[in-house]
Amino acid sequence: MNNTSVNIQGNIISSEIIEKIRSEEQGYYQRPSYFDTDHSLREEIGNAWINAKALWNIFKSKKERVKDEDSGTTETRKSWMEPFLAELNFTATKALVYQHAESGKRFDISHRDDELDGFPIHLVSFKQSLDKATVNGKSSPHALVQEYLNKVEHTYALVSNGIFLRLLRDSSRIVRISYYEFNLEKMMEEDLFSDFAILYRTLHSSRFKQKNDFPDGCIFETYHLQSLESGSRLRSSLSSAVINALVGYPNGIVSAKNQNFKKQTGLANGFILNPHNLELREQIASGGIAADTFYAELLRLIYRFLFLIVTEERDLVYPETRDEEVLRKKQIYYRYYSIERLRKLAGKLLYADNSKDDLWEGMKSTFMLFENKYYGEKLGIQALSSGIFATDALRTLMTLRLDNCTLIDTIAGLCFFVNNQTGQTVRVNYSDLDVEEFGSVYEGLLEYSPAFNLTNETPHFQLKEGKFRSDSGSHYTPEELCKPLIQYSLEYILEERLLQSKIDKTIPLHRIIGQERETAIKALLGIKVCDVACGSGHLLLSAARRIALEVARLYTGEEQPNPVAMRQAMRIVIKNCIYGVDKNPLAVELCKVALWLEAHNPGEPLNFLDHHIKCGDSIVGLGHKEELMNGIPDEAFKALPEDDKEIAKLYRTENKKGAGLIQQIGLFENKVGDSLEELIKQFDSLNQMQENTPEQVAEKERQYRMLMNKPAMQRLRTLADMQVAQFFVPKTDENKNKLVTNKDYFEYLRGGQIPMQLASGIIEVFTKYQFFHWFLEFPEVFTQGGFDCIIGNPPFLGGQKLSGAFGNSFLKFVKYAYKPVGAVDLVTYFFRRIFNILRPNGFQSLVSTNTISQGSAREGGLDVICSKEGVINHAVRSMRWPGDAAVEISLVTIHKGEWNKDIVLDKKRVERITPYLDDSEVLGNPYPLKQNAGKSFQGSIVLGKGFVLTPEEAEALIAKDPRNKEVLFPYLNGEDLNNDPEQKPSRWVINFFDWTEEKARTYPDCFEIVERLVKPERMIQNDKGGKEKWWQFLRPRNELYETISKVDQVMVVPLVSKYTSFDLAPTKIVYMHKLAVILFENFSEFGVLSSTLHNIWCWKNSSTLGAGTLNYSTTDCFETFPFPITLNNKELETVSRKYNSLRKKIMCDNRLGMTKLYNQFHNDRLLEISNLAHFPSNGKEFEKIYGKENLSFLKHLCKYSNNTSIKDACRDILELRELYCKIDISVLNAYGWSDISLKHDFYEVDYLPEKDRVRFTIHPNARKEILRRLLLLNHEQYSKDQESLPSKQNRRIKLKNDQSFVDLFSDV
Repeated sequence: MNNTSVNIQGNIISSEIIEKIRSEEQGYYQRPSYFDTDHSLREEIGNAWINAKALWNIFKSKKERVKDEDSGTTETRKSWMEPFLAELNFTATKALVYQHAESGKRFDISHRDDELDGFPIHLVSFKQSLDKATVNGKSSPHALVQEYLNKVEHTYALVSNGIFLRLLRDSSRIVRISYYEFNLEKMMEEDLFSDFAILYRTLHSSRFKQKNDFPDGCIFETYHLQSLESGSRLRSSLSSAVINALVGYPNGIVSAKNQNFKKQTGLANGFILNPHNLELREQIASGGIAADTFYAELLRLIYRFLFLIVTEERDLVYPETRDEEVLRKKQIYYRYYSIERLRKLAGKLLYADNSKDDLWEGMKSTFMLFENKYYGEKLGIQALSSGIFATDALRTLMTLRLDNCTLIDTIAGLCFFVNNQTGQTVRVNYSDLDVEEFGSVYEGLLEYSPAFNLTNETPHFQLKEGKFRSDSGSHYTPEELCKPLIQYSLEYILEERLLQSKIDKTIPLHRIIGQERETAIKALLGIKVCDVACGSGHLLLSAARRIALEVARLYTGEEQPNPVAMRQAMRIVIKNCIYGVDKNPLAVELCKVALWLEAHNPGEPLNFLDHHIKCGDSIVGLGHKEELMNGIPDEAFKALPEDDKEIAKLYRTENKKGAGLIQQIGLFENKVGDSLEELIKQFDSLNQMQENTPEQVAEKERQYRMLMNKPAMQRLRTLADMQVAQFFVPKTDENKNKLVTNKDYFEYLRGGQIPMQLASGIIEVFTKYQFFHWFLEFPEVFTQGGFDCIIGNPPFLGGQKLSGAFGNSFLKFVKYAYKPVGAVDLVTYFFRRIFNILRPNGFQSLVSTNTISQGSAREGGLDVICSKEGVINHAVRSMRWPGDAAVEISLVTIHKGEWNKDIVLDKKRVERITPYLDDSEVLGNPYPLKQNAGKSFQGSIVLGKGFVLTPEEAEALIAKDPRNKEVLFPYLNGEDLNNDPEQKPSRWVINFFDWTEEKARTYPDCFEIVERLVKPERMIQNDKGGKEKWWQFLRPRNELYETISKVDQVMVVPLVSKYTSFDLAPTKIVYMHKLAVILFENFSEFGVLSSTLHNIWCWKNSSTLGAGTLNYSTTDCFETFPFPITLNNKELETVSRKYNSLRKKIMCDNRLGMTKLYNQFHNDRLLEISNLAHFPSNGKEFEKIYGKENLSFLKHLCKYSNNTSIKDACRDILELRELYCKIDISVLNAYGWSDISLKHDFYEVDYLPEKDRVRFTIHPNARKEILRRLLLLNHEQYSKDQESLPSKQNRRIKLKNDQSFVDLFSDV
């Protein structure tokens, strides 16, 4: 933006919105009527400018005559600011001191505008800085007004010293300096009329008038909200811009739909195709340069561009100064060396000669200013000298040539975006772009993987659509998730540290001085915060800002420290407190860039961050040094499909023999313990090293590299890698040199010489899998027991996808390291790892999938954590991800140790939060019950599309040979149950039972189909039994069909469904594996399973597929459910029959599937609709009143009935509700719990998705009490079952069989 007197900090308003206002674009309230005038707005602005200039000249004259001992306040207010604001239609009148009722603090705001409901205006002397505290210790004007806004109802306020006019807004973010400022002195002295016009158009009093009919309260609030929306668009555009800059979108993107290479532009191929870069092309062709290496350098170049753009726009290249020599050099830099020069060329579309490369050569000279102190000093620039500006960061690119057009194209792509809504080209103002926005770059880059296309004579670089993001489950963390994560963890730690420092909160900050202040700052800088999947560093930035705010407050004595103080505090906090790990090296580098940008101070080099922000797999490795003593687990030698089974067995046997050697612990402590102690001392010294000059940063980096390469460190790393590597090394003959058993391992642990070949082999495995051993990577943290606070958004990935994404060896390792966890969502392992590396009284505050509180994920995650003194002090049990990712999430904060402060669940204070993420009484988990054993089954896993036929195909086979009917059966699936009004099987299936191949061949028509279509599919599967008996179902479930062979019907329920709706189905059919089949004995039992009591038990104890879809597990839902002791209840039998009959009638009469029926069952407007005298003929009118879903329901009924029967359909569903209530009451009576008042009605069910929570159900208090009693009854019945068992051995067999049954589900 060219408005040189305008300064935007934070996201109060965006430059894009300002430019639209300046151009008087429609929709931005620039007509005269919006300014309460009938005259031309341009005339009004022109007159105001003339008057303002006259006022300035008078004020300037009076200002020069103000004596040193005088304050100059009166001159500033009376001669300048009050009349100046009057030109903007403000009436600034003297205000009384305001005293805040709750805090008792007094706010001496100088003026108010009573015509704008007391709009606050604070005017101080031109001698007073807006950002510095007064000499008597009072808050700075900015801090005073900001704190006032944060405590009262006003949203906006103006503060000015006559030199600067600043608009502040009530801050809803954690920590963010945010204001909209005009340099009035610069504006008046340099005749910047265009700036004044923007000031008038955006800060006129009419912008702050509260109007009842105005959607956002006032016009400026609309600008603010539009700016936030604009920022969201820019975030998505920035990701595309970086990709464009690299390869020239879309030609450089290779997808499954676009395999053929087309001519492309972009930096990558600009370098490759340049005729002067022959050596580069040769190296690519010969494999001398890998695509990943070239890609990394290209990204560093992009990061350099972005870093310089931001620092130039924020005026952070040079420190603030009036030194004429420095200002002269600054002018030279911006005119000849700055990236701003290229941005102007790009904006004017001035493309130099395509055959020349002088602009790139000039850019290299610019880089040298920031790389090398020798060159930088000549222009008064302090070299950055590390990270992306290290001299070897662009090792290859700095030797290459690049034509001017490609460079200008790149800069244009980064700096100008097209608004898709308006088609206008917008120049991005990076100065008001939050550093977090760079996270969108990270998220966009996850979609692709780099590659060289060598099919043509000249190599080309391209980005292929990859699956890293889907494999890793990585997502950029939105701002609205950061605040609660910080609030319920780090806030408590800050409070604790200040309390330990004996800081009295009632004492004004400016009075905390000397040793007391230094002690408090030291305590704050001792906080260790980590994100174990840091991505682009968004959460780390939020945490750093929060700590820096407290540090800056202590340094300045102000509640709202100025931007300079905040940047200085951020630099210190990042140096001392912030740690991050990510498996993706691109994320690690971008995280560093974000931290550097946020903490950069002119005249200082970049922080050294390599020892705090690292690349590795956070959950694969050792946490604490004591884990070295675990030796090599026998589980490491469990054979996988890729292993030689005999070799695996041999090593497993040998390993068991050496397990007893762990008893020689004394020698371990001497050898390893002493090494660690010495390394920790050296790390402490490293962390104390200064980073104020490039030489100091270089020395710190050198010391760090030496320390990491010390023999003691290398030996410890090899030992740790050796233990973990045994899970990952294939057990084959060629890998024996990498395999180690306990006998040798403990010998090495005691100090024995590690063979060179073994060490090299272990390094090879480590390099491939990126093991991360926390006590070695951050030894200074683990001397204190671990981290104080770990915040994060760990990756989500379903348990069934783990082996496909990361390999069988990964799954084997995490199952061992985090037992009793099985194959669950990836986030569960992160929860366990994080809790392991927390210090006592530390916090973990994480985003998770909502499955963290469900089923086996809960049992292996939160259950284990809570059993080890973890206390969940805050949780949001289910909310929709605030972005594009289609996932329901939970927020969970856990304190390690006793907790006696507030516990908050879904924004409400509760007594406790259980691993289920509810506040029920902690009674333990339910057990499988003997009375339910052998009654519930999963349907058949067919595995082979050739088995499945259409009804027409089945009929044709039967017509061809009637014998085929013996192996052809209707095939019922979940879709049939949920969507077909008649719930009939929609397909048929060929079933050869458990027959031999010879017997199956006696049905040649059907066998030929299976042999032709199923056999090839089975041969490429890993399942041995599936290959050997390919003509049979993979899991026939013979026990199911044997059990139900003597009955005519069974109860069935889809395993995955929005509603848990049981139905009756015939037995002479095949049930798909996505159905649960339960033995039907009587309608009383059907009533119990159809009741709310069983429904809430299912939602409590099973898992979900997305927050709104239940994953019905017979193991967790049915086998554990405690039925009433006796079910000889005629009332329940009768009402259950009526309920089933009426439901079938409604479905058939109105052609409604089960899901659509229950959508209306839970429709809270259905009674209202049923009572309508007439249905509106205008569909839009009906939709406006009753909603889109009700209109859709009405249209559906209209296809099959007239208006009268529509009423009947509604009333039938209302009658079905009444029967449902009667079932619940009858079931409750069967338990003998008639004292519970169910209070059926429409309630929001807190574990369902935010936008679909209303259900017709029982009262939440009744739900809680019923679940408590059901669990107690489960424990009582289980105890009786155990007493009846003949021995403990039988009990172990029973539990083992249960686990085998669970494992069947994991195969699906």
